[in-house]
Amino acid sequence: MLNHSLFEFVEQFSSDLAELAYRIENQLFDQPHASMMQARLYSEELVKIISKEEELENIYPLKHAEKIHKLYRQNAIEEDIYMKLEWIRKKGNKATHDVKEVEIHDALQAHKFLFEISVWYMQVYVNYNFEPPIYKLPIKSAPETNPLEAKDIDDLIKPYLNQTLQKIDDMWSEIQQQIEAIREEKGRVQTEELLSKAVNIHQSEVAATAIKEPSKGASNFRLQFKNETLVVTGELSITPIIDLPVNGCSHLLRELSRIGIDSLLKITTPMDTLHMKLNGVGPHTIEKFWRELVLLQGRESVAINEEAIKMSNVIEKLYKVFLKNHFHLINKTAKAAEFENVNSKEVVYLLPNKDITIVMNPNTVENHSSFKSENDYHSTALKKFPKKIKNGKTPTNYGYAFKFKTEGDLDLFLNRVDHI
Repeated sequence: MLNHSLFEFVEQFSSDLAELAYRIENQLFDQPHASMMQARLYSEELVKIISKEEELENIYPLKHAEKIHKLYRQNAIEEDIYMKLEWIRKKGNKATHDVKEVEIHDALQAHKFLFEISVWYMQVYVNYNFEPPIYKLPIKSAPETNPLEAKDIDDLIKPYLNQTLQKIDDMWSEIQQQIEAIREEKGRVQTEELLSKAVNIHQSEVAATAIKEPSKGASNFRLQFKNETLVVTGELSITPIIDLPVNGCSHLLRELSRIGIDSLLKITTPMDTLHMKLNGVGPHTIEKFWRELVLLQGRESVAINEEAIKMSNVIEKLYKVFLKNHFHLINKTAKAAEFENVNSKEVVYLLPNKDITIVMNPNTVENHSSFKSENDYHSTALKKFPKKIKNGKTPTNYGYAFKFKTEGDLDLFLNRVDHI
């Protein structure tokens, strides 16, 4: 029998998992095959808990593998946790369907991964200040019953416990291929999110002049979520973020506090982009938080601005032209939107003018005869471009401006820039 379990802290969120961890540890050296299958069961049950926290299956149920993949795609779990969950899942499946005995080092590796995943869950969902115990292998109270001597165990497990997530067998190669595929997908999604972020910022700017505040006061301000704007007034605006009376958002509130958002007044970007800055928080949780705030403030304080939506549709079409020609949105200010070509790293700025106007790097224009423009444009928004003096004494960033009548004209031009 074990003196104590390394997983005693798991009791704080699941007595069933704590008991399962105890059984895994108790037979780790004697029955590695059974330990591996139970490790797979442990990870599956923990993923169910995470899935419930993230409200992952509100529409339809998901299989274990689908839950892991979706959690990673939505940034609810980190890549390190994803890889460990996948490794345990695959090894556990193999143990279930293979009569060959599981290698002892695989069972020991699964034990360490389960510990690290459990610590991660504890710190993200239960207690952010949790101090985990130092990892060590379980030792039985009667060493003579252990078929392996302590020194043998150390020699066996050392190369596995000292290494990070390097490839230790063919299964890592398979998981790495999955990672690459999901990274590609996440890259596309993140680009769309950046596009959405820029559109929402624009909507917020328009809404700022279109929505009348219900009352005056220094603590009145607006929050933006997708096409909606909420005017926050009174005590709600200055209530400490961790004390907001919202249901089912405790981890989100802790995460906001962690990054320095100690009240709603500190939220200065559209809320539907907040999850990109937080750990273990998905877009669904942000939407739930928004609905809770609407209930607290009152539905009458919400406005859906039609003018903002109409104008944002035009901007979105332009941004998709950039995306089509391999330009990704890097930054957006009131003066310009900065795009960078993923291949050449060429930077182009889109100006918020009535006519479609972009500004190119003067070095690129001067070194390529196919690009001709006499319209030099000076602005501090062109941060990636060189500086020169125009009228005053201080040099400012500048480039050459190009105007286009239609989205098609812009498309043809950006295609040329993409191939320089």
